[in-house]
Amino acid sequence: MDLITSLTTQVMTKAMDGLSRRHQVIASNLANVETPNYHRRDINFEGALNRAIQTANHQSAITRQASNDDALPLQATRSGHFAIGQSDTSVEDVPLTVSELKDQTYRTDGNSVDVENEMAQLAKNTQRYVALSNMQSHTLKSLRAVISGGS
Repeated sequence: MDLITSLTTQVMTKAMDGLSRRHQVIASNLANVETPNYHRRDINFEGALNRAIQTANHQSAITRQASNDDALPLQATRSGHFAIGQSDTSVEDVPLTVSELKDQTYRTDGNSVDVENEMAQLAKNTQRYVALSNMQSHTLKSLRAVISGGS
């Protein structure tokens, strides 16, 4: 197993990218709290990241099964068969798309930014980023210890 390009490291890196982008979006929302007709924005990458993780885990299970001498690999024998264990979206390809939420309006000027909600989202986002950063740091420290011989 390659520790640097493992699925766990890829997921943590992509999640940190998404959380960093969400931080920018929340900051933009707060900066536009007084802008008439401004609709708050958000980024939702967790669902796509989760699907990419499930696909990667499924592909890994198929690979492990195929490496077993007694197991028969799955094959598509007709054009209408589903591609088992294949997906268009890998962890690296999970989109970080910002969307405008037009379904809510809190004020008469058309602005939908609620400062208290944005501050709560910012705190939650920061906690998640710090947790992932600590996990990533621990992983790299462990790798460094292995390379240096445990000293």
